Amino acid sequence: MGEGPGRQRGPRGPPSSGTGHGVGKAAGTGTRELSTGGQGARRDEGRSRAGVVRMVKRSCPSCGPEPGGEEKKGRGNPISVQLFPPELVEHIISFLPVRDVVALGQTCHYFREVCDTEGVWRRICRRLSPRLREQGSGVRPWKRAAILNYTKGLYFQAFGGRRRCLSKSVAPLLAHGYRRFLPTKDHVFILDYVGTLFFFKNALVSSTLGQIQWKRACRYVVLCRGAKDFASDPRCDTVYRKYLYVLATREQLGVAGATGSRACDCVEVYLQSSGQRVFKMTFHHSMSFKQIVLVGQETQRALLLLTEEGKIYSLVVNETQLDQPRSYTVQLALRKVSHCLPHLRVACMASNQSSTVYITDQGGVYFEVHTPGVYRDLFGTLQAFDPLDQQMPLALSLPAKILFCALGYNHLGLVDEFGRIFMQGNNRYGQLGTGDKMDRGEPTQVPLCACSLCSTRECLYMLSSHDIEHHPAYRDLPASRVVGNPEPSPGAGAPQDPGGTAQACEEYLSQIHSCPTLQDRMEKMKEIVGWMPLMAAQKDFFWEALDMLQTAAGGVGEGPPTPDS
Repeated sequence: MGEGPGRQRGPRGPPSSGTGHGVGKAAGTGTRELSTGGQGARRDEGRSRAGVVRMVKRSCPSCGPEPGGEEKKGRGNPISVQLFPPELVEHIISFLPVRDVVALGQTCHYFREVCDTEGVWRRICRRLSPRLREQGSGVRPWKRAAILNYTKGLYFQAFGGRRRCLSKSVAPLLAHGYRRFLPTKDHVFILDYVGTLFFFKNALVSSTLGQIQWKRACRYVVLCRGAKDFASDPRCDTVYRKYLYVLATREQLGVAGATGSRACDCVEVYLQSSGQRVFKMTFHHSMSFKQIVLVGQETQRALLLLTEEGKIYSLVVNETQLDQPRSYTVQLALRKVSHCLPHLRVACMASNQSSTVYITDQGGVYFEVHTPGVYRDLFGTLQAFDPLDQQMPLALSLPAKILFCALGYNHLGLVDEFGRIFMQGNNRYGQLGTGDKMDRGEPTQVPLCACSLCSTRECLYMLSSHDIEHHPAYRDLPASRVVGNPEPSPGAGAPQDPGGTAQACEEYLSQIHSCPTLQDRMEKMKEIVGWMPLMAAQKDFFWEALDMLQTAAGGVGEGPPTPDS
């Protein structure tokens, strides 16, 4: 570019606004000084945004020249931004904050393509996380990595006291986003998206006012790598969380006579107080797991492991003997929910000390309740409870697919495909969020709000980390349900269809009718029997009868169940 009117400097005043060079200088200066903080940084950032907006307004290829530009003197001819090399434009845009890059991409088609290139997001990602060696996986790896690290954060709010301030924790520079976290008595554990588990030592301390606050100078170390999931004592009181169970993948040496190594899943047990590993159990290389939860007492701690195929396996350990230097063999058995319902594919699970919830890939919900008191609090009756068969799965009848769940000691929360929240169980302290203290024996809808939360006795934690590879979890509620009748109140008269039984049966018939073959209809009927609120003996009767009919019709039946271990 030659010397133009925009490059001239007056004898006293500041340089006039340039056509292209000045915009790049303003963007670079604003971003470079933004890290220092203060009013000067905010002023320079405003100039940077104004400069970029001015460049879009005058030079946008889709907008054409600025109206009235011919009448203004001393400003020269408008120059299209397309005359600049694409590498230069990407370099300038990469200095903008992430929110400004997204806003600039919404101005026109040209800037949408430029701001969405991997080159821009690669520079942004390296600026946000200089120590990140790899961009990760996915269709858009650099954009995904940049947004993961831009949106990651852990906030907490202490219960009690007069001050209800929201505090942010210290973020480890090596973390590639936040995938999961778990607070213990004195520490916090965070798992990122590449399988690195971070250990925050002495993160929570008591303030002078008696509240729990985050220690700004807390130290964090890498506990382990290659982790898939982790769990601890499911009770909300962090005093009981003595051990941390980590599901990970490790390279194991081959057997005698074989060369090389192979990857095997294992469960490693760490002391939460020091991060020392005290126990390890390794599984066969043919078994691959993706989630782990705990249930039961310390002396009979049951580990539930979810495979990639949607099957549930369990093993029992004595947690009080884990720190003893000895080795023993544990038995891995197929859980009854996968043994009795082999056609079901479990997507995720949640647990507390005495019960477990399974969510299938079709959105069905199944319960395991091990104590009569918890069963009464959840369902309001002991009608279908079988003390001799506590692992028998009980199905919940719901009008929509369930995506997420959270399980307390005697209450639970469910989130369906429309983003609605349903609560059920004991409501003695108003924990269901219904506005009263009446127990709910069936899922009851509460206000439309949902986010990633975790609660202990001391604090409420909120985790944020957005992954662009995850498709939107919710879909729009059909118009027929939006304008439908609301939930009946406790004081209202008895409805004509209590619990929506008729509507659920019509939906079941529609699903059976849509199956193409007789065998598919038989399998769908078995699944529907598992969903219906029947007693264990009744479900066994229907499943056996359907197997007999399926065999008589010439299909391949499942046959009688065989013990698995």
